[in-house]
Amino acid sequence: MSKKEQFRLNDDTQRKINEQYSGSDGKRVRKVKVKSADLPYDELQVSYKSKRKSLKKSFRRKPEPYLEEEPYYAEAVYEESPKRKKHRVRKLIVVTAIVCVVVILLNIVFFYYRGQIWFNEPRKRDYPVRGAAVDSGLGKIDWEIFSQNTISFVYVRATKGTTSIDEQFSSNRKGAEKTDLLVGCYHEFEFGSDGEKQAENFIEQCGDLGGNLRPMVKVTTYGIYNIHMKSAEDVKENLTEFLEAIKEEYGRNCVIMCDSACYEKYIEPYFDDYSLWIMSHFSEPDEESNWALWEFNPRTRTNGYENSKKYFALTVYRKDKDLENFKKNFVME
Repeated sequence: MSKKEQFRLNDDTQRKINEQYSGSDGKRVRKVKVKSADLPYDELQVSYKSKRKSLKKSFRRKPEPYLEEEPYYAEAVYEESPKRKKHRVRKLIVVTAIVCVVVILLNIVFFYYRGQIWFNEPRKRDYPVRGAAVDSGLGKIDWEIFSQNTISFVYVRATKGTTSIDEQFSSNRKGAEKTDLLVGCYHEFEFGSDGEKQAENFIEQCGDLGGNLRPMVKVTTYGIYNIHMKSAEDVKENLTEFLEAIKEEYGRNCVIMCDSACYEKYIEPYFDDYSLWIMSHFSEPDEESNWALWEFNPRTRTNGYENSKKYFALTVYRKDKDLENFKKNFVME
């Protein structure tokens, strides 16, 4: 038989390999497949390779005819260095920390979306007078239940633009007035519509406001105006017409609700002497501005209305001001 003839390990060689690569000492053991191959007669090389380390052993054996049977699997010792063990532990800690952070962030986003947590929560003792603004988006409201929230007043939307009327305005106003809440009506302002006609729409729907809160106009960006805001001069003209018509009818100035963009562009330069309702969802409004009301959370959700998945905005009155002070400044005679 030539030296390059194929062969198989005999029983004696198998025993020696098992003794040499025994796992009895507790070290890590891996299986190495020893294949039949064209090798030198007097030498067989057994190699164990991994991504990080390779183990190579050599031994001598006696020739033996090739047998048609399954290849023999010998056990080889793979000992991991202390440095590599430390590296694996550190990597595991880092991965665990990242997973924990991701889980926490996902929970924050989830509860934020549901309105169960908010980043800017004024303390009740500092802002005792609280209220809400509602519209038809909430559907039918059970005012007996809704009024049990920690609020003292509510504004219901009456109109929008020159012709639009909130479909729930009449029922909301009547229902709210049956509770102990102080009730007001508000108009949603349209930048491109005639201000005087918008005021006529509001006055026609609201009628007498004696005993109610001062009327409020909501001036916020919407639709295309979120991208390209209308010129300040155009908005000033229409808004002035609206405000003057309301004052002439009711004898009191409107409250102006506005977001930060509209405040800077339209309100601060021309209407800063009005009582302002500032929408600021992540910080308290600037103390130097003439704000009276602060909408701090637009994602409030409670029981008491039909569309339970919808949100409404929660607002507080000026810091350290009580309910009597609020009535003095907002209730119409």
